[in-house]
Amino acid sequence: MAKKIVRYKLVRHKWPDEIQAERRARLKKAGMVAIGVLIFFSGVLTTRYLGKNELMKDETFSKLSQIYAVMKDQFYFSKDKEDFSDTLINGAISGMVSAGEDKHTMYLDAKQSSDFTSSMEGSFVGIGIQYYAQDEDTFLVSKVLNNSPAEEAGMQKGDQIYRINDTVCENMNVDKVKELMIGESGTKVEVEIIREQKHIVMEIKRRKVNDSVYSEVDGNTGLLKISSFSETGGSDTGVQLADIVDAGCKNLILDLRDNGGGYLVAAQQIASYLLGEDQLIFKEVYKSGDVEEVRTLKDKEHYTFDKIIILVNRNTASAAEVLTAALKEDLDNVTIVGETTYGKGTVQIPLSFSDGSMLKYTTAEWITPSGKEINGVGITPDIEVSLDSVYTTGAPQLKEDESYKVDTVSAAAKAVQTYLNFLGYATDRSDEYFSYAGERALKQYQKDKGLEVNGVINRTVVNALLSSVNSEWNANEDEYDVQMKKAKELIEK
Repeated sequence: MAKKIVRYKLVRHKWPDEIQAERRARLKKAGMVAIGVLIFFSGVLTTRYLGKNELMKDETFSKLSQIYAVMKDQFYFSKDKEDFSDTLINGAISGMVSAGEDKHTMYLDAKQSSDFTSSMEGSFVGIGIQYYAQDEDTFLVSKVLNNSPAEEAGMQKGDQIYRINDTVCENMNVDKVKELMIGESGTKVEVEIIREQKHIVMEIKRRKVNDSVYSEVDGNTGLLKISSFSETGGSDTGVQLADIVDAGCKNLILDLRDNGGGYLVAAQQIASYLLGEDQLIFKEVYKSGDVEEVRTLKDKEHYTFDKIIILVNRNTASAAEVLTAALKEDLDNVTIVGETTYGKGTVQIPLSFSDGSMLKYTTAEWITPSGKEINGVGITPDIEVSLDSVYTTGAPQLKEDESYKVDTVSAAAKAVQTYLNFLGYATDRSDEYFSYAGERALKQYQKDKGLEVNGVINRTVVNALLSSVNSEWNANEDEYDVQMKKAKELIEK
């Protein structure tokens, strides 16, 4: 039997950003300008001080100052708004940032800034499992994170979560299960699971669990899934690669699908493990025209493989694209499989303020070692393979009283008809027009699931379909993940 070593993390990171410590000098200079603008908008500078600053002599800034004063002191509806001065300042800043027409440059208030920073940590507090709803009474564990409290308690993939503390898991959704499962680090949760028709009770203590890298060894092939380039992503990947090589793997499948990026230094560390010392990873081009080369680090273990297959999709972005391009251009044994990547070829750094807010702004464009620009273009795979459209179809967010009948047009109709087709309920289309064939398919689904048979799209129907799709996909992932199947075929050739 093939030897397996499993380590994994989950990630909910959705911010494709890169932050480099060596840019501190530029950051300080930019910070002085931004702070000056903030002070100006807050009305602290007087005409006497403005006269000392050549920038502030511009008539445009004088106009902005006057508008700020009018809105703060004379605008009628300001009487009904708390902290209206802060609202004006934040609005002015956001307006300036938006005027740059760069979706990756943004102003984050204190709450948004805190959420962004937390998302980059690469960890969360919990027991360390992934699970999905087979139906509203059945929740199955799909993964147990290595070195997690759940693994230490003996939980396994395929276990059914039956009870959490005093609550039996019935007539609920995954969000409710999550609500019952989460808690502060150090607290305990009692989980009763069903395995092979036997009930097992586990008392599990919650703690911080790392969540951005997953690896599995099967035979002579290692699978390395990197969900984001978090703070610990580089070092964590080094641990996983060591395990893969120690297990005797000759080939590597590197899964970067849905990896939105993160810290460029993490990508640099990972590239160092796979490319060796002092190899060019990418180049940064600045507004001035200056070009800076970024190379692999010294004193990193170097791991080699006979074949490296990289999996990418439309959500592979930023630092994930950096790593993909560097490996493809610097090694002759790399094959890219999947879909054309997102195409985020710019670099952002943060400028933090004392109130907790942050300006995240673009400072450079990066290009591949050979000089290719990928911004807005992406990286084209060597072998194009797409997953079923159900994988990329977003879930419609319907209000409680929102519904759609046959012969109407809506985004919800597109999603519902796509879900129905995937589940084997044939419809004649999968666009935003809710057809009569779609209505018939929906009625049959409602009948099979014990729902009200009315052929109407509403929140209840959408949630039920999502649960069915999720259950079907998880139960048959080896069949549906045709990108991974292709990667394994290429390894075996």
